[in-house]
Amino acid sequence: MAVTNPTYATKAALTVTAWDSLAADDWASSAALDNSSNLYMDVLIGGELAASATTLAAGESFDIYCAARYDADDANSYSGGLGDAFGANDSTLTEDTEFNPENLFFLISVGIENTAPDTTQDYMWGPTTIAQVFGGVLPLDVMLVLHNNTGSAMTTGNVCEYYGITYTTT
Repeated sequence: MAVTNPTYATKAALTVTAWDSLAADDWASSAALDNSSNLYMDVLIGGELAASATTLAAGESFDIYCAARYDADDANSYSGGLGDAFGANDSTLTEDTEFNPENLFFLISVGIENTAPDTTQDYMWGPTTIAQVFGGVLPLDVMLVLHNNTGSAMTTGNVCEYYGITYTTT
């Protein structure tokens, strides 16, 4: 009888430099995760977000969304109205002017403590998978979009890493 098991690729980094110094209530993307050659069924993803040394708003969050291209031949067909220019890490997006965040796919919220938030720590997130937000199928090309709801700018040191998942039948 055949048995199918998940196979995990070597851990890889997803570039999130636009998240460094991201102002309060601003948006920024990761680089694109191009799945056209790896053909992963899913990715297990997580990381850490670096808060700045200023005051964080208690009980607020960092919210991470996904945007994906639905047309492999059109670089500007990302959900939310995002294009490759934004994929190149533009941290100056204006909500409702350049994109519509309501068309993004919510992935995870990283909460800040309800009382006396610690601004000297990084906030760990994940692991979570991306295919779940797209009905179980990992898109050909996907990027993460961070919304900083913390009331404070972020600092350098943000990390995002993933393991590609395929399935092996023996």
